Amino acid sequence: MNPELLRTELDRAEEAELQSEEQLRQLVGQIDRVCAPNSTVNASDCAKTVTAALALNERLRDRTGKLRLAVGRAKEPDSIQESFAQLRAAR
Repeated sequence: MNPELLRTELDRAEEAELQSEEQLRQLVGQIDRVCAPNSTVNASDCAKTVTAALALNERLRDRTGKLRLAVGRAKEPDSIQESFAQLRAAR
């Protein structure tokens, strides 16, 4: 993949990760509803939802981390070439 496409994918992954983090914060409200008297949500369903959300969030973090590494690696050849150019110019 070219660096520009990698950067676009990284931006999307970071946005998805932020949205997932926000959804995790909102799960606290669902957990509170389970604990309320006469709850319409049972603990088992709540646990499944929380488990799935945490697993998804972890996968998004992993994907974002891998994309960050790929973007960094894609930039390396440019910085190496720039260093060589600076060395040649200094001679």
